[in-house]
Amino acid sequence: MPEASATGKRSKFRTVRAVLTHRHRLRALGLLFALLAGGAVWAAPQVRAWRHLRAAREELEHYHTAQAIRHLKVCREYWPGDPEVLLLAARASRRATVYGDTERLLSQYEKAQGRDDAYHFERLLLDAETNQDKVVDRCWKLVEGGHPESPLLMESLARGYMRRYRLGLARRCLDRWSESQPDNPQLHYLNGLFHLDYAHSASAAVESYGRAVELDPDHEEARLGLAVALLLRKEYAKAAEQFERIRQVQPDNDRVLVGLAECREGLGDAAEAVRMVDEVLARKPDFLSALSLRGQLAFRQEQYAAATEWLRQAVRRNPADQQARYNLALALEWSGHTDEAREYKEQFERMKQDLARFNDIVTGDIAKRPADPALHRELGQILVRSGQREEGARWFQSALQIDPAYAPARRDLAALQGTGP
Repeated sequence: MPEASATGKRSKFRTVRAVLTHRHRLRALGLLFALLAGGAVWAAPQVRAWRHLRAAREELEHYHTAQAIRHLKVCREYWPGDPEVLLLAARASRRATVYGDTERLLSQYEKAQGRDDAYHFERLLLDAETNQDKVVDRCWKLVEGGHPESPLLMESLARGYMRRYRLGLARRCLDRWSESQPDNPQLHYLNGLFHLDYAHSASAAVESYGRAVELDPDHEEARLGLAVALLLRKEYAKAAEQFERIRQVQPDNDRVLVGLAECREGLGDAAEAVRMVDEVLARKPDFLSALSLRGQLAFRQEQYAAATEWLRQAVRRNPADQQARYNLALALEWSGHTDEAREYKEQFERMKQDLARFNDIVTGDIAKRPADPALHRELGQILVRSGQREEGARWFQSALQIDPAYAPARRDLAALQGTGP
């Protein structure tokens, strides 16, 4: 990028920050004048909201998504239409991958503030994660040109690549980020996410998440990832320690309580595990991971009828839960329902084969032939068979973007949407 262009972009970014800083000063002066004029009753909640806004801003700077969301929730109670609050909330929801909320918040910001530079940059980050083909070249040009917010661009690019299972490009992006910020906790968090959810290496995930937590003990997402990776490695005591740490700051996170229950069961305290899972199900009877674990606990206690009931619910609500399907087959077999057990075992084996093929495609084939619509269609078919219809539809649409005349993907999409012949 030419030097003058790069200087102009940096100047534009500084202007955005200057405008926001000016707004902060105006708000603070307004609070001060209100207090001096005897408006303490009115100003007290405003001061509280101001403190939460300042905290939210700092937490987002440190990639603390969960903490920022908690602070912004308070801000939005008092300032629901404040442009900065909307922009920060959009960034937090994007990092939490709640993209529908991000779209809505950016739309509200646009109505309040217009399509200014801050809006365009946050829109670019969202598109880098959800609509990548449209903006990927532009993002990389900004990174190569030394954009002052290159880490944010690489973060969104890496998430977008992983979301599309373009793992080689995701790896390239993370490695490039590592060259400039080797000790960035968010970089190591995303490395952990890559290893756990996409490369399926719990050991590598433990190392990456552990490094993130070492660099930043307050990175809640990294600590939760570390707990899950340790649990997968059956390091129950270490996993329980991490879940307990998260539970202290996220007492209402039922996913944490279910994970802790699984640790208790692994450590031999089945009664406490049952108590914890029942506590979750009392609040949320449809909580998927709790249903699956409750069935597993009942099976191990030889309560086969109860196990069958829990596991039927788990499989019905989440057809992609392979472990629940396998446990259901075992429970049915021990209950004497051998024919039905055989059906579920056959389904489980097909799902295993699908998963193996899925991994072959995303870790090898699609990197060699990224523009092959047949591969995109096959990924969509596997996802639909596992019950992930929305994701499957996305891959059928991806195949059609590559080749609008590719009839097999069009038939699959039409059948999925109920518009086929």
